[in-house]
Amino acid sequence: MPILLAIIGALGAAAFWYYRLRDVGHAAGEVVDAAQRARGAYRRKAFRKKAESSAIEAVDDPAAAAVAMLIGLANERGELSVAAEETIKAEMQHVMGLSDITENFTFAKWVAGHATDPNTLSLKFAKLWIAKLDETQRVDVYDMAKRVIEVDGEPTHGQIGALKALRDRLGLTRT
Repeated sequence: MPILLAIIGALGAAAFWYYRLRDVGHAAGEVVDAAQRARGAYRRKAFRKKAESSAIEAVDDPAAAAVAMLIGLANERGELSVAAEETIKAEMQHVMGLSDITENFTFAKWVAGHATDPNTLSLKFAKLWIAKLDETQRVDVYDMAKRVIEVDGEPTHGQIGALKALRDRLGLTRT
């Protein structure tokens, strides 16, 4: 009888430890799953951020960057007005000398839509403008921006601040 009790006790202990270790394994698996979900969420967020900013990062033409900046400045007032759109298109044609205005405007509008405000655009495009435009061309960009924000009346505080930041980022100190 004592041998039977010892066997039953050993089987009971084995069953106890088996279930105990199985539960520990499940808990460890849940921790690993949670860590993998967190890692995946981090990677998705990083990818989403990169994908959202890729439109701005993809611009390598200073004229397209300038048009996007002008649209961003006009959008600072709210929706892009017809007068502002016509002014920007006129600037594209007369000052920049662009031939395909509609396509360039559409692309620049798409790029400007990926920015939260015109300061983001001027910050992202400053190196491009400094590298590829001479000082007179950078002054032209600034002058176009001034004309665009004045089309719909008195410029807003946001537009004035963005214009000052643009001037600084273009490296213009005496305008």
